[in-house]
Amino acid sequence: MEDYIIDFLIKFQKLIAKNVKIQHLGIENVKRICGTDIAYKGNIGYAVAVKEEEGKIEYNLVKGDVFFPYIPTFLFVREAPLMIKAVEKYECDLILVDGHGLTHPRKSGIATVIGVLLDKPTIGVAKSRLTGDLVVENNITYVILHGEKLGVKVGKYFFSIGNKTDLSDVIDLAKKGYPKVLKLADKLSKDLKKKE
Repeated sequence: MEDYIIDFLIKFQKLIAKNVKIQHLGIENVKRICGTDIAYKGNIGYAVAVKEEEGKIEYNLVKGDVFFPYIPTFLFVREAPLMIKAVEKYECDLILVDGHGLTHPRKSGIATVIGVLLDKPTIGVAKSRLTGDLVVENNITYVILHGEKLGVKVGKYFFSIGNKTDLSDVIDLAKKGYPKVLKLADKLSKDLKKKE
């Protein structure tokens, strides 16, 4: 990848990070929760948004060409366009994104990018740690970046602030285990990919 493109993307991420709003949402107030994930078959991406409201499940699939290679810390360029297209169909009180939020070297993981661009509350839920130190306090494993608690690890998952949420929201969500809407989004994206 050309240096000038990487430099541009870093500038974009820094701008996103400057526009993050950390504020309490209140997981108990969330009535419409959405989750988004993506699967690939070659250069085709299958993004799914799953919405749950009052026990009713809906989903939206968006299929499209993926033009950008996988480069660590720049996942948003590859995945966010399709994920946003999938989730924009729904009014969501909270969007859960398969990936990191502020627990990213530039505090600009895919959950943060999607949250800032859509001006929506987001939380990132990732399957591996990208950056930060793990520190246990009062039986909670925090992900700390530059001295700031930005997420938690519960089981094998890493939950982090995306946008318009705070650490207490992340902890409250993480206590419930891996979110159902993300499980469904993961399964549906893989199932739909196999059918093609």
